[in-house]
Amino acid sequence: MPATEMIVMVAIVAALALVAIQLFRLAATAIRHKTVRRAIERDPAAAEAVIAELRMPEASGGDDRLGLILLALGIATLAASFTAGETGGWTDYGVGAAMFPLIVGAALMLRHYVIERAKRRGNAE
Repeated sequence: MPATEMIVMVAIVAALALVAIQLFRLAATAIRHKTVRRAIERDPAAAEAVIAELRMPEASGGDDRLGLILLALGIATLAASFTAGETGGWTDYGVGAAMFPLIVGAALMLRHYVIERAKRRGNAE
């Protein structure tokens, strides 16, 4: 399979995955709205508790996990590129491809570290 066809297929699969994720999010939002409407219809006084619970921010604990996954993916891509043997050609593309998840993963881990450090300083004061 030529490289251009492979790139097009990867792009198509990525686009389909993104569309599926967005459709799942849309369905979750629709279910949430339906729940609020039912709560308001049945008991408006009790609906305030449901709405207050929905207003609470969700814990965003995914950045550290995503950072670790991206770092692992970048390291694995680097290792695969270096074990390919000869330098130049496709090995250079593998090293270049490994830089993106490494940089983004490192940035997410740094962001997580800074946020946790700020929380600890805020609790100490």
